[in-house]
Parts: sequence; structure tokens; C-alpha cells
Amino acid sequence: MNRKLSRKFIPTPPILDTEGIKYTPLGKANAFKHSLENSFPENPEPYCNLHINEVNNSINSIIFNNLATSSTLDLISSQEVINLIKKINPRKATGPDGVPNKAIKMLTLNAVTLLTKFFNKCLILQHFPNAWKIAHVLMFPKPNQNRKLPGSYRPISLLSNLGKLYEKFFSKG
Repeated sequence: MNRKLSRKFIPTPPILDTEGIKYTPLGKANAFKHSLENSFPENPEPYCNLHINEVNNSINSIIFNNLATSSTLDLISSQEVINLIKKINPRKATGPDGVPNKAIKMLTLNAVTLLTKFFNKCLILQHFPNAWKIAHVLMFPKPNQNRKLPGSYRPISLLSNLGKLYEKFFSKG
């Protein structure tokens, strides 16, 4: 609490964009948006359909071979969810869903059981909810850079903590 109160809030100064200086939060957000779009351009359309078909065929053959060899799908147990919840850091920031890790760590056994059922249903349907794909992007100033230029900030993405918990089942191994 002391650290939060003693931390000085430094507002973002006016941002110099190609169209001039932006003073409003919306103007600053648009300047950052244009800067990020220029820094991280969208990948061009694939140009080699033969290669894409080969990759898709390889993926499909791996999936179908795995389904043929295993008659049952490996579902997630409540104990696995509890073990992963114990390992999460309660001090991590929340994503767009607003569910903090501290709240996840305080879930009751009934809530963990419902969460496990939801995770398993997502596994069975091979679905990753769209709400977990959305991120809040925060811009932090780079040290020793001109804070008036949008390129002098680094972006970080805050994702859903529930989505990150679900992803951990795929990364464990």
C-alpha cells in the first residue's frame, strides 16, 4: 500500500504524430495505434498455395492419427486445475475480463469444478473462447527516449488470466 501511495503518477505528455501534436487521450491513443501499425505490419497474404496445402495435410494427418490411436480424450481433472491455481502469481495484472489472479486463487471447490467442466468442454469442442483472445495494450515509455514520440514507447499486452490458466494445460509436458 505504501509503495502504491508513494509512486508518482506521470501523465503521458502530448504526443507528436504525423498530423501534429495530440493532446487528448483519444488523439494519443490514435497516435500510438498508427505507430504500432507501422512498426508491426500485417503479414502479407500467403503466396504459395501448394505449401499451405502440404502444411494443412500434415496437420490433419497428425490429428487423425492421434485420434485413431487414442480412443479417449485426455480431460483435465479438478486436481490439475487446483495445482495450477496454486502456482499462479496473485500480483499479476488483470486482462480485459477483469478477473484477477487473487480471485482465482480464492475460488471454492464448487467453482473449480465448474471451471474444470468448462475447460473440458472447450477441449472436447476444440474451442478457445474469443474473449480470451482479446488483450489490453498498455504503452510504457522507453528509458532515455523522447516521450513526445509514439515510437519511444513499448507495448505490453494484458491477456485474460483464465485464458492463460487454460493455456498452461497445453504447455505443460
